[in-house]
Amino acid sequence: MKKLLVTTALSGLLIAGSANAQTTISGELRINYGAASADGGAANAVKSQRGFGAEQQLNIQTKGKLNIGGIDYAAGFSIENDGEQSTTIFNENVYMDFIKGDTTLSLSRDHIQRSDTDRSAAVLLGYSPNDITSQSGLSAATAPTRFQQSPGPQVRQNFSVALLQKTPIGTFSAAYTPTATEVSGIRTTASTQSSNVNSERTGEPNATAESAYEIGFTGNLGVQGLDAYYFYGEEAKRNGYATKADIENIGVKYTHSGITAGYTYKKYNDASTSTRTENKENHYGLGYAVNKDVTVALLMADAKGTGDTQKEKAKSIQVGYNLGPVGMVAGYGTADNIANVATQDSKAVFVRFIGAF
Repeated sequence: MKKLLVTTALSGLLIAGSANAQTTISGELRINYGAASADGGAANAVKSQRGFGAEQQLNIQTKGKLNIGGIDYAAGFSIENDGEQSTTIFNENVYMDFIKGDTTLSLSRDHIQRSDTDRSAAVLLGYSPNDITSQSGLSAATAPTRFQQSPGPQVRQNFSVALLQKTPIGTFSAAYTPTATEVSGIRTTASTQSSNVNSERTGEPNATAESAYEIGFTGNLGVQGLDAYYFYGEEAKRNGYATKADIENIGVKYTHSGITAGYTYKKYNDASTSTRTENKENHYGLGYAVNKDVTVALLMADAKGTGDTQKEKAKSIQVGYNLGPVGMVAGYGTADNIANVATQDSKAVFVRFIGAF
C-alpha cells in the first residue's frame, strides 16, 4: 500500500505539476551580419565572405519549495537553435538546483558559473577574440585559431554535479562530471575538431574520455566595482594518452565612473597522445559608457602555443547601442598570424541585433 501511495503521489506531480511552483518562459533572438576579407599567403588565395546568421533561444524555468527541510528548488532548460542546428537543441542551461540558504546543489549542464568566461571589456558587447579570428575561415583551412572559446576539460558542457557556496566576497563552486566528452581542438586537424564539436553538442559518450572536475570563484572580493574570477579544471588522463587536459583561467574587471578595464589570462593543455602542448592567451579590454545608451569598447589580445614562432593577435573596436527593446552591437576587428602562420591575416566588420522577450 505504501508503495502504491508513493507511486500515485509522484504520478500526480508529473501530470499536474506542483501547486507551489512558479514557471516562466523567456527568450532571445539574435540576428548577425558579418563580412571579412583575409590573406592566406602563398598557400591560400585571398578570401572574402559575408552573410547573415541567426540564433533563437527559449528558456523555460520553474522554481518553488520542496516539502521537506525548507529547501528551495529551481529547474529549467533552454531550447537553442544556433543558425540551422542539425544536432541537439536541448544542451544549454539544463538544470535542477536544490537550494538551502547560501548553498546550492546543482545537477546540470551549461548552467553554473564556468571557466570559459572572459572579463576583457569586449565581452560587455559580445565579441571575443575567438569571434574575431574565426571570421575569416582561414583557421579552418589549415589549423584552428589559437584563441579558444571553451578550452580544456569541458566540465560545464557535460552533465555534472556541482556545489556552490555564496559568501560575502563571492561564490565558490566545485563541479564533477563522470565523462568529459569534449576538449578543445587547438592541436587537432579541422576534421577532428569538427568531430569533437559534434560529440559535445549531442552529448554522446566518448570511448576515450575520462572524468573531470572544475573548481572556481567569482565575486568582487568585497570591493565595489570589481569583478574577479579564478577557475581550474582537470580531466583524468585518458587510456593510452601521454598527457591530460587541464585549464587555468584568471580574470579581473573593474568599473568606475563609466570606465571599465578588464584582463583575462588562460593557460591550458589538451589531452594528447604525445607531449604536453601548453597554450596561453592574454586579453586586454577597455570600455567607456558614453551615456545610458551608448558604450564603446576596445580589445587587444594575443595567444601562443608550444612551438609557435609568433603570437596570434586580435584587435577590435566595438560600439553598443541600447534601442530599448533591442540592443545593437557593431564593430571592426583585425587578426594577425592566424594559427601561427605569419601571412594569415584578416579584417572583419560585424553587426548584431539582440531582442529579448
